[in-house]
Amino acid sequence: MRHIIEKAEEILEEFGGRNIFETAENSGAKVWYRHLGGLKGFYICENGCRYIVVNDELDRTTKAVVCAHELGHDMLHRELSAGGIRENTLFLSSDKTEREANLFAACVLISDESVLDEVSYCNSMDVLAANLGFPSELVWLKLETMNFKGYNFNLADIKNNFLK
Repeated sequence: MRHIIEKAEEILEEFGGRNIFETAENSGAKVWYRHLGGLKGFYICENGCRYIVVNDELDRTTKAVVCAHELGHDMLHRELSAGGIRENTLFLSSDKTEREANLFAACVLISDESVLDEVSYCNSMDVLAANLGFPSELVWLKLETMNFKGYNFNLADIKNNFLK
């Protein structure tokens, strides 16, 4: 997990802030919006060109999560992208690369400071997620990365059926 956290911090510092669309473009990946039907997005690297393709019918928050997730594939799994990494769903934990891309997305989209600012006012994961403006699955992953860094959030009390 350490390499994912460090890579996310490096990307934020080098290529921009929390606006994931600008950060992805600044990193050299081209972000395209296309009609993809039920597909949320995909990442592909062809002939040295890196593409993040996001379904243009998604709401802005979901587009940001998908873009961050696909940037995670770009930064962590570029060598696996021949033919593209295509996804209909997010937050699947059954695949190591998907989990890593989700952890990366949580790190680049949600700052430790924003979690710490909100967590004392929230009595549930749903409230924390709503206050942060992201899906609870992503916030749960962010808390997991923060625990890795030494925080002590009790994740056992949080329902996490999305990992099953």
